[in-house]
Amino acid sequence: MATTYRLDGDVAVVTIDRPDKFNAVDPATSRSLISHVEQAGDEARALVLTGEGRAFSSGVDLLSLKEEYDRGEPDLAATIRDVFNPIIEALHGARVPTIGAINGAAAGAGMGIALACDLRVVHADAYFMSAFINVAVIPDSGTPWSLPRLVGLSRAMEIAYSGRRVPADEAVEIGLAHRSSERNVVDDAIAWGAELADGPTAAYVATRQLLDFGSSHALPEVLAEEMRLQGEMGLRPEHLEAVTAFLEKRKPRFRGLGS
Repeated sequence: MATTYRLDGDVAVVTIDRPDKFNAVDPATSRSLISHVEQAGDEARALVLTGEGRAFSSGVDLLSLKEEYDRGEPDLAATIRDVFNPIIEALHGARVPTIGAINGAAAGAGMGIALACDLRVVHADAYFMSAFINVAVIPDSGTPWSLPRLVGLSRAMEIAYSGRRVPADEAVEIGLAHRSSERNVVDDAIAWGAELADGPTAAYVATRQLLDFGSSHALPEVLAEEMRLQGEMGLRPEHLEAVTAFLEKRKPRFRGLGS
């Protein structure tokens, strides 16, 4: 398959496995990645997404569109609809918290996929690049939504206009990534995922859902949505266990409670 899947304890590790193509994404890779995100929701309590070899992902596999380009009629809208939007939607809808382990270049749509993860650890030698302008197109794969939310509109404009590399140290400084690593970035991401696996999975997922909702709705709508979600969370066994643990002055035990 174009992606691989393994479990490290309660952490699912999904790897885009096309190193000879710098993990460029074609339709088969998209389907495989989405399937593994769904599998992680069934089997794991956290998910780490990374790439094999020197790149996280270089974005779209242009060779998969060669016939369209030979005709002079590439249908980029269809590629976004069928290949990349489903990946972004799958990650935002994942039933476990997600961590991007950015082992190398995350460029173009690959950057969009990385930014669709909840959290990101970037290797010290890796970088992000909104490469779209370099081939005379606009950002896609959720980048127009995620990039300005993470770094602000002004900085997002500069990154998108320049098409430059954003190195690891700058990425952490401006909020594209949360942590940098000079060691094995996947191991560091798995360790972080293991910490999350000890927590209330459903609350992580609901928090992502609410923050995403809050970024695009007015305050009254957000207040109503948080009230609805909080009502649901208050009845979950994880919340009842957390309150019981607080009263008993012990650490809550969330595993096996349905998260």
